[in-house]
Amino acid sequence: MLPLSQTETRRRLDAAQRLQRAGRTEAAEAAYRSLLDGQPGLAAAAFQLGRIALGRGAAEQAAARFEAARKARPHEAPIWQMEAEALARLGDGPRSTRFLKAARKAGLPPALLSALEARLVPEKAPAKGTRRAPLGSAPPKAAEAVVAELRAGRAEAAEAKALALTRAHPDSALAFNLLATARTERGLTADARASFEAGLALAPDYAELRVGLGRLLVETGETAAGVRHLEAALARLPAHPPGQLALGKGLAQLGRKDEAEAALRRAVAADGRYLEAHLALAHHLMETGNPAAAEEVLESALAAGHDRAIIRVRLAEAQAKQGRTEAARAGFDAAIAAEPGFALAYSLRGMLLQTLGEFAAAEADFRQAIALEPRNGEHYRTMLATYKVTPDDPLLAEMEALFDDPTLGDESRMHLGFALSRAMEQIKAHDRVFTYLRPANDLMRARHPYDISERRAEIDAVMAAFEGTDFSARKIEGAPDYAPIFVTGMPRSGTTLVEQIVASHSRVTGGGEIGYVAGEGLALLHETGGGLRSLERVGDAEIAALGGRIEATFRERFPGSDLVSDKSIQTYMMAGLVRLALPQAKIVVVHRDPRDICLSIYKNMFAEGTHRYSTDLHDLGLYYRMFLEMIAFWRGKLPGGFHEIRYEDLIADPEAEARALVAACGLDWQDTCLNFHKTERRVATLSLAQVRQPIYASSMQAWQRHAEELAELTEALGDTIGGENGA
Repeated sequence: MLPLSQTETRRRLDAAQRLQRAGRTEAAEAAYRSLLDGQPGLAAAAFQLGRIALGRGAAEQAAARFEAARKARPHEAPIWQMEAEALARLGDGPRSTRFLKAARKAGLPPALLSALEARLVPEKAPAKGTRRAPLGSAPPKAAEAVVAELRAGRAEAAEAKALALTRAHPDSALAFNLLATARTERGLTADARASFEAGLALAPDYAELRVGLGRLLVETGETAAGVRHLEAALARLPAHPPGQLALGKGLAQLGRKDEAEAALRRAVAADGRYLEAHLALAHHLMETGNPAAAEEVLESALAAGHDRAIIRVRLAEAQAKQGRTEAARAGFDAAIAAEPGFALAYSLRGMLLQTLGEFAAAEADFRQAIALEPRNGEHYRTMLATYKVTPDDPLLAEMEALFDDPTLGDESRMHLGFALSRAMEQIKAHDRVFTYLRPANDLMRARHPYDISERRAEIDAVMAAFEGTDFSARKIEGAPDYAPIFVTGMPRSGTTLVEQIVASHSRVTGGGEIGYVAGEGLALLHETGGGLRSLERVGDAEIAALGGRIEATFRERFPGSDLVSDKSIQTYMMAGLVRLALPQAKIVVVHRDPRDICLSIYKNMFAEGTHRYSTDLHDLGLYYRMFLEMIAFWRGKLPGGFHEIRYEDLIADPEAEARALVAACGLDWQDTCLNFHKTERRVATLSLAQVRQPIYASSMQAWQRHAEELAELTEALGDTIGGENGA
């Protein structure tokens, strides 16, 4: 291979670092190795490969990479420090001795040499239970000068002073912390991470520094690693509001919802003046299906003196999610009257109006939000949920120009990508859909990485928990006779349409995605120390109590209702437990051509941090296969225990399928069930526009327009295509 030019080396190094920040570690490794093929002495690539290796516990490999980097750039303190950390983990005394001998010959500053010796020579290490002084030999006034620059918002000046401080005093973990903080402020995440790690190599028990690294990792997509650092740091420093906030966000991204809520509540409790913590906790509660609790948090924020427009708007949002539309309208109206230039208020009010079918009024609100924040891609995306563009629509040209603007931030570009892919479908430019759709999903994937093996482990654990139970024989004494109707299946399979048909019956109140049962079921099965316990080890009283909690929750949310429907997606995971806890409940499972389901999922943006599998076509195919596997499991365990309906059959023969559906729910037929599109109930799902229309077939076999782009999905779906649940 020919040597790389300096410009090309920098370009490829930047690209590799972006992959690393996005959590795409394998791709980053390949990019760094390729760089070394063209420029074997490139210390930056060797150093980053060492960091990756050390992060996964490969200390031997890491030490070799750091040694190569150190020989190329022998005066870089962070390289020496990271190599010392790798050697310390190896515990190879002779090798550490050779390393320290080389360090003494290199003429390193005495403070750096002392720090390396402290890490590698046991008798010079700090006594157990004590902290290494983070200041080291750095003068306090010099550190205070950096802090002053940071407080004044002068991150570049702070970085310059902190860098000089680390070079003059390489034993100062505090100096590296300040340098990392300044670099974080400047968006130099790779350099910031290296500075955090260099500081931790000096003082592994420096909790504030470890919090900083953990926060950075959570924000840049390396969530699991970030959470580990935060948990370790907060064990020493529990009353650290920003750390608890970052931990809560990270745990939420990992799906550890209860732990996330606990961390966010600790952040609020640690500092009642911390507005961001109140907002994050309220957001988490709304995302996990508990808007009433979110409302309480926001009310407490108001009581604590946070009478801000953002609190008022989020409070109205929580009320809207509870179906209290008049209170929500009044809240949004009041917030807009108080602060007419607050774009979020218009956007959220527009979303409320969409759920009520008031599409023209919603459009007006979104246009106002766009006028106030023309570079916020989210406003365009939410508007296009119900607004249809035309080829000559000025809004379309505006969106395309904004997407192509290289200065646009990734978050706005992601939202715009989903909006433009929808617009391309609307104007029938099907060949351009993936031009925007794939980058949008890639950006979401970078923000919320996912490993499909997580789902495999979940499915296996649930099956193992239920495998030993004979559901036909086990009866639960004291189980309530409450009889909700659960509509479940994959997202975008037609669950909203099926629930709308059922909820059009005079006895049924449509609950939408209540999002309660699956989480409660998993919590009941949760084993202390991790994993799920067998259902055979769960007592009848516990199961009856679960049924009682579900009934109480549904009755509280829908007072006076005869029957309530719940179309929460994940309920199918707990079908057997639902059957025991609520013997009179009805369960409906919806099927659809897997290619249409998966394409529709890929085309839609879900709430951030949820449905993380949805941004990769291969993962989508594997996820669908596991859905079928779970349904097949329940067919064997619960013969006749739930009603199955195919979307395509419902479209082909609406009345016959609707009648069978209504009968399976234990209801007498009513003609209103075929006029579901006239029902005025609030619909707050991605299908909010479709269910306002009569049944139509235009969305069937939409995958055929994108067969080439969907090759990866088709391969992953394999023999599910054409089977009993395929096309």
